[in-house]
Amino acid sequence: MDDIIEHRYAVAEPSGRIAWVSKGPYLYIPCDNTVRDDTHYVDAPTGEIHAKRPIDAEQSIDGLTVTLAGLPAGLTVATNGMDTVTDGTPLVVSYDLPGTYEIRLSGHIEYLDRVEEVTVDDA
Repeated sequence: MDDIIEHRYAVAEPSGRIAWVSKGPYLYIPCDNTVRDDTHYVDAPTGEIHAKRPIDAEQSIDGLTVTLAGLPAGLTVATNGMDTVTDGTPLVVSYDLPGTYEIRLSGHIEYLDRVEEVTVDDA
């Protein structure tokens, strides 16, 4: 079983009086109103908030096969009923029929989610 790290926090009134003490597994990191959960992440070891980076993939299409290179490892990919997680090597997706498909790239803490539209043809 994984050990859960428990953090303790004092919740204080503006006067400085402690209203209560709380504990839990989460880190509370002060931030400004520009920080959002879908555009930023916390580097847990340092406690620093960073903006998520865009996913920069190289796309190539050969008939009914799409290859995406340059994807980070640990990215969730969903398309046409298939789900997988990237491992840092080029991702190869083969479709059964010609058409336009969406490839959803999501779930990596350091990168913005993205939907890639691809059109494949068997010619």
